[in-house]
Parts: sequence; structure tokens; C-alpha cells
Amino acid sequence: MKSDKEKDITTKNLSVLEVLNKHLEDYLNLLEQSLTTEGLSLLILKEFIEVSNFFISIGDQEYNKAQTDKNPDFKTIYILNYLLPESFKNTMLIHRDVLLQLQISKNKKQESLVDDQTVQHHLKESKAILEKAINSFSQKISSELNPAQQTDKKRKKHISKTKHQQNPWEVYKNQFLTVQNQTKEIEKSTHTLSNIILVFKDIKNHTQNICTTLISELENSKQTISKVLDSVQNLDEIVKTADTISLIEDILDDLEVTNTEQETYAFDIELKIASLEENSIPVASEDGLLLIKKIDFNKSAKKWLNYMLLPDMIELWQNRTNLLAFYKHSLLNLKSSLTLLKNNNTLETLPSQVQSIQNLLRSANTNENLQRKIIGLVQEKFSAEFLVSNIYQTEDFLRVSLQSSITQLTSSKNKFLLEVEKKFKNILSFFSRTYEISTADNPFMKLEASSKCIEYRTFKASNVHYDTLFLNKNFIGDLFFVPRETEKQKLQETLSLWKKGHNKAVLVVGNSLSGKSTFIESAAKDHFDKQSIFLEIDSTISVEGRKFTTTKNLAEALQHIKKHTYNFHPLLVIDNLELWRDKNHSLLDNVRAAIEFVESESDQVFVIMTTSNAMQSHLDKRLPFSNSFSSVIDVNKAKTDEIHKAILLRHGASHRSLVTEKGLPLLNKQLELYVQKLCKNYDNNMGEVLQAWTYAITTADDHKVIFEEKEYDFEDFFTPEEIIILKYVLLYKHINEIVLKNLLGNRYSISYKSGLKRLTNTKVFLRNTEGNLVLNQVLYHNIREILKYRGTLN
Repeated sequence: MKSDKEKDITTKNLSVLEVLNKHLEDYLNLLEQSLTTEGLSLLILKEFIEVSNFFISIGDQEYNKAQTDKNPDFKTIYILNYLLPESFKNTMLIHRDVLLQLQISKNKKQESLVDDQTVQHHLKESKAILEKAINSFSQKISSELNPAQQTDKKRKKHISKTKHQQNPWEVYKNQFLTVQNQTKEIEKSTHTLSNIILVFKDIKNHTQNICTTLISELENSKQTISKVLDSVQNLDEIVKTADTISLIEDILDDLEVTNTEQETYAFDIELKIASLEENSIPVASEDGLLLIKKIDFNKSAKKWLNYMLLPDMIELWQNRTNLLAFYKHSLLNLKSSLTLLKNNNTLETLPSQVQSIQNLLRSANTNENLQRKIIGLVQEKFSAEFLVSNIYQTEDFLRVSLQSSITQLTSSKNKFLLEVEKKFKNILSFFSRTYEISTADNPFMKLEASSKCIEYRTFKASNVHYDTLFLNKNFIGDLFFVPRETEKQKLQETLSLWKKGHNKAVLVVGNSLSGKSTFIESAAKDHFDKQSIFLEIDSTISVEGRKFTTTKNLAEALQHIKKHTYNFHPLLVIDNLELWRDKNHSLLDNVRAAIEFVESESDQVFVIMTTSNAMQSHLDKRLPFSNSFSSVIDVNKAKTDEIHKAILLRHGASHRSLVTEKGLPLLNKQLELYVQKLCKNYDNNMGEVLQAWTYAITTADDHKVIFEEKEYDFEDFFTPEEIIILKYVLLYKHINEIVLKNLLGNRYSISYKSGLKRLTNTKVFLRNTEGNLVLNQVLYHNIREILKYRGTLN
């Protein structure tokens, strides 16, 4: 761009708006030049920031005139303080977002995730977006400079606005400065991430060098074995045995069985990641907000390497040790045998020695195939998971999955989990009317507030008759049943095809209290009458008059059903699939048995299974679970009018009048608005809304119920260890001390015992009749949202 002196000479006879347009034209000319990704980033950080500074300065100038001048220029004040700031803010946000995407592009190129052609296409698209934004803003200025646009009516409107409406310039100015600071944060994070990528590459190269060395060593060993084999096969005279024995001794002298790299690997990796630390990285924008992830790269990288990589490396070293030990043992035996042949002056047993060396060579080939397979897995993990660019994904950075074991999820303090911070402070939001300021509350205050919330929601004996109408989770007859027409129609279509001979099975999913059980019980009543088998753990079922007592072995129960359903076509319901597990029968084994049954028997038996959305997602990562069903019906969200109808039906059955805390009848419109609010707060989950309705209700003696809405927030006071336990219970419905101790071993007493005790004491967990700990049903929604925010639940 031109120097300040050149600008002054060029623009001294122009209005501020014309000067602004001139700045935009100069910037646009630079933008149209051939640029690299780094060049475009620098152009935004330098030249566009200068344009934004100029806009801020002239905006300040007109704002001050409006405050001090007796006869200000209302037109210019209106344009710069009222009209243009919103458009310019949009332009700044577009530049900020493009800068972030350029950073992402650069990071992915550095990690070889995209090629040059893709980067160039991305660069071209980025420039086009910026050019379009600048041209649009410039045209808006030009239209205001056009004399034909300046009618008396419009001029009076400008004067009226500037006189009678509060000038918003200070708010806009703060927003502009905030966005400028965000671009600086993006620039800073670019250098930070570039250095982190170099560390990650160093770790990857170091590990791959070790793998290459292991393979090279194995190939050399095979060559050595082949040399020994040739020497033994060429033994046709006793005198030659001395040369073979000497060759074997030389090999044994050079043989190093210990894994020196295994002893130093952890220390070497520790040194490489020592420079990594916790950083706040801009990762995306949403509705104008810049989303930030706070990640402890040191801890998360260490955790991933320890739990995802190190087991494979240890297996590689162990395989090497086993082969070398066998190698050494075989050579020593061969040496002894050859020495014995030499002393006895005979070659009679030589063929057996040849056979032993051939066996050794076959073992080496088998070991090489195994080593290459493991190394392939290591390289695949590095290529797909050990990437700095994965911070831009919605999942946890370098996540250690619960699929392996709960222990893997608990190896760090969870500080690297996703945290989205709201960076705008003390200004009106571009995206809404106010900005939310995040503050760190005292954990004891959070615990106290949460205890009040639980107490407020806890079932009250005085409301027992009224609340029972809303809290009953079983199918209680057509009087209270509100059909879900969309889901019902989908089930009907699937059932019609099944009756025509097609293999059909239905998976019903939804969070707790969403009405899965009620939905399938209604379906059984409507379509199968008494030809229904409800398969539950530790219960007795009857199939064609043959009784069978179930355990937690689902395969056994399904086999019994398979044997005795040749003469009729029943409905088989497996409700709450996640409950089928114990120490002898894992959930995965039972799910596999269920899938096999569906695949082979779903033309004879109409199968409906239910589970939660979280468990569905969890199983889909391990098995082709959802794909095994012909239909998946999600009952998680009901329609607002369906929920409204359900509340009216239950309230009507109470034969009580609904009044406000002042004794006035609650109007239908007020009731409707409150139901809509509950639906929004609880994501249209039918059961949770019905449950939440009872929180605000108090029964009175005069056949009235008093509606009094209160707000008690449930705060996140949980430790990382407690979060792990909460996720387990949300997935698997219940837990107990023995299960947790078996999963965690010694770590249970060290880190988790106190957390489990606190969850019980605060009534987050309740103990059921079987002695298991279950989640307090009044907290399902809150716990789910907390786990999502913490990043431990997708």
C-alpha cells in the first residue's frame, strides 16, 4: 500500500468516506495479486488491520464531533456511526475466519494431509470470499456517496436517528478491537502449532526409525541363518565342521538379546515432548463466535503414546526378544551337535541339524510377518490419530477410547478435554444482545447450589398422588397414552413388510425417560396381543408353553427362543440392551449374539431392541450394530404438542384445579408457554419434561395444585475421576464398587473410591434394590449436558 505521505497528497481534497473507499481499492488491488497462503495471511494481518484502524479512527472522529460540535454533519455521523459499522464488522469477521482457515490449511499441509493442488484451490476460494466482502462493503459506501440517493426525506431520517437514538459507536468500536485481538491470537497460535507439529513429526520419525531398525535386524538375522544353513548343508567332510562351528561362535558373539531401545524409548519421548505445554487454540467459528480449545499438548500426547502406542512397541520388542532367544538357543544346540559329530568323526545325524535350521528360518519368516503387521498398525495410528490437525475435529484431541477399557480413559486429569471459551467481554454481542462472561466459581459454592437443586427436584411425599400420574414410566393404558404418529407410522411400515416375509428388525433408541419402553409396549398391545416375548435378565419367559429362566447370557436365551418358534411368529422385545452383561458374559458378546439372531431369525421373529443414543454410538464404533437393523426409530424427541397433550391428560386425571402461587387460575396460554419452555430446556424429551413439570407443583388441601416456577441450576462440580464414573453409568445404567474396583485395580482406592463416595453422598447416585448405584433420574439431562461440554460424550 502507499505510504502515509502519498496518501495525504492523494486524499487531501476528498471526504472521509472517499478516503475510506480509496483505502479499500488499494487493499483490493493487493488482494488481486498472486499470493501464497502465507502471503494472504500477512496481507490480512497487516494491510487489512490498517484499513480497520483507519475506519476506527474516522468513526472516532465523527463520534467526537457528534458529542462536541454545535452543528455536526449528521449525514457523515449517521453513515460512519450508525449505518456502516454492522457491515464492516461482518467484513472483519470474514477476514478473521478466512485467516483461521488459512492456518488450518497450512497445518494440514505441514502434516502432509493435503497436497499442493488442494492448498491452491483453498487459497483461490479464500481470496474470492475476501474480494466479494470488500466489493460489497465498498459498494455500500459508494451508494451513500451518490447524490441521487440523498433525498430530503432521507436526510431528515438521518438527523432524527442521530438526535434521538443513542450512538452505538462505542459498542461497535469495542467489537472491532476484539476481532483484531482475535486475529492476533490466530497468528500467535499459527507459530505455536507449527512448532508442535515439528515435535510430533520428531516423535513419529524416532519411532519409525526404531521400527525400521527392527525389520533390518530381522532381515540380517534371516541372512545369517541362511548362511549357517548353507554351511551345514555343504558339510561333506568332518574337517569342515570346524569352520561351521567357528561361524556359529562369531554369530553368537555378535548377538545382542537385550532391547536397549526399549529401555531408553520412554525417556527419549519424554525429552521430546518436554517443550509442549497447555495452549488455547482457536479452532473454529460458530455464529460469529471464535471457538477456543484449551489443550495440554504435553499430557494428552504423553497419554496417547502410553496407552495407544507403547503397547504395540512393547509387543515388537518382546517378539524380537523371543525370536533372538530361540535363535541363540538353536545355534547353541547346533554348535553342540556339530561338536559331538566332530568328536565322533561321523555325519550320520546331519539331516536332523539341517531340519532344525530350516525350522529356525521358518520361525524368522513368521516373526517378520507379525512384526510388519504390528508396524503397519503403528504407522496407521500415527497417520490417522497422532496429528496436531485433529484439534479441529469435534472429538477429543488424541482421544484414548473407552472401547479398550475404562482405565485408558483415566490416565490423565482430563485437562486436555475440549473447552470452548467465550472471548468477548463487556460489549454487546454481534450475535445476540449480550455477551456471556465465563467465570470460575468456587467449587464449594457449586456443590451447595447443586445440592439445593437436587433437593428441590426430589420426590415429595405430599405430592405422591399427583406426581405418580407424571412419573409412572410403564404403559398405563390408552387413557394416558399419547401416540407418536411419525414413529408409529415408521414401525407400521416395517411390520407390514415383515408380515409379507421380509427379514425385519427394529432398533428403538432414545435417552433415559424418552419413552422407549412405553412405545414398544404400546406396539406389542396393538399388533401382537399375547404373541409377545419380553426378554429380561433374571426372569422367566414362556415360549410355546416351555418355560425358561434367563441369566445375563443373551445367547443362551435367544437359542431357546430359536428352538421353539417354528409354529408361530412372535414379537421379541429386548429392552435396555446395555443391561445384558456380567463378569462372565460381556456386553459385546451378548450384542454379537443378538445381531446373529436378527440376521438369521428376523423373518420368523419380529425383533425390537432398545438402547440409548450414547450406547448406540458406542456400539457402532465396535460392531456393525445399527446397520444390522432394517429400521432405527429415534424416540428421543417428541413433538411439543404431543408433550402438551400428555401433560393435560395427566393433570386432568388428577381432578384438581391448577392455580398460581397467588391463588389465581393458570391461564391456558400461560400453561402453553411454560410447556414450550420445558420442551426447550429438556430437548423435547417426553419423560424429562413430565418429570420437570412436577418440580413446580405443590398440592393443596382444597383440590388444587399450586404452580410456582423456580430456578435452581445444577452446577458442574465434578472431578475428572467422577466424570469418568458418570460416563460409565450413563452408558451402562449402573455400577457398583466391585465392578469399578475390578476395572481399575489399585487405582480405585487411590483415585476413585472417594469420588464414588462423594457422588453417593450428594445423591447424584442412588442405590437400587439390587445394591447397584444408578444415576438420580432428576439429573439425567444435566449430567448428559455436562459430559458433552467436558468433551467426554459425543
